[in-house]
Amino acid sequence: MNILELNEKNAPLIYWRNDDQLSKLINVFVEDYDIRFVGGCVRDSMLDKKLKDIDFAINCMPEETIKILVKNNIEYLDYGIDFGTVTALMGEQKYEITSLRKDVDTNGRFPEVEFTGSWEEDALRRDFTINSIYVSMNGEIFDLNNGVEDLKNNKLRFIGDAEKRIKEDFLRIMRFYRFLGLFAEPKYEIEQFQLIEKYFLKMHDNVSKNKIKKELIKMSYVEFPQNSFLLTSEKGDSNKKNLINNLENYWKKINYIDGMNIIKKYKLKYIERM
Repeated sequence: MNILELNEKNAPLIYWRNDDQLSKLINVFVEDYDIRFVGGCVRDSMLDKKLKDIDFAINCMPEETIKILVKNNIEYLDYGIDFGTVTALMGEQKYEITSLRKDVDTNGRFPEVEFTGSWEEDALRRDFTINSIYVSMNGEIFDLNNGVEDLKNNKLRFIGDAEKRIKEDFLRIMRFYRFLGLFAEPKYEIEQFQLIEKYFLKMHDNVSKNKIKKELIKMSYVEFPQNSFLLTSEKGDSNKKNLINNLENYWKKINYIDGMNIIKKYKLKYIERM
């Protein structure tokens, strides 16, 4: 367990006590439960990127999370409670607090979950190593899948069996492309990319067109979007088998106009200007 190194972007994770809203939220849990920062806020802080959302993992049941919020007059949303997530509302900020869990049954999109007290089980059910890093309220890093090392090496890697991770939730195919855009020179295991290609069409059977489109839009906001849109298994040929063309070919077949409009915009920006 190392200590999170301070930089300007991750200051909220280290100096959370200086933030009135964040400290109020954390303090209602920290004496009785182990609550840790997790996911994108940890990943982005280590990449020295500005934090967008701050999410937590906690070792208590979601019903107990709600009781504590109510007792402390903190408003919340419970639309994600079936998956263990309760969203605390602090002013204009939203903070997702998710109970430790493991996925016991999956259907290619939404899992059936079982709550657990094990941080190890919670870490192993996540998608990529870089998204499975936890940071305690004292700045201690808990990294069971070597995500910190992968971040240092610009590497995107599924946790455990990549094929199993993909088949659990086919949206992870789009997330794979999106997270490649975090790095100037991304690295990945060729076998894992081959699985992405193998199940690309299967994704459309399990994930809504609108959800895929939203992930595509998110890619335009990463630091190196060209690495998301133009990734290809054929080196040197950015117009073959990349994400934009794969989506375009499928959406043409089903006449998905909204999606095609997004594709047209990104082709002009990322392909035709190259």
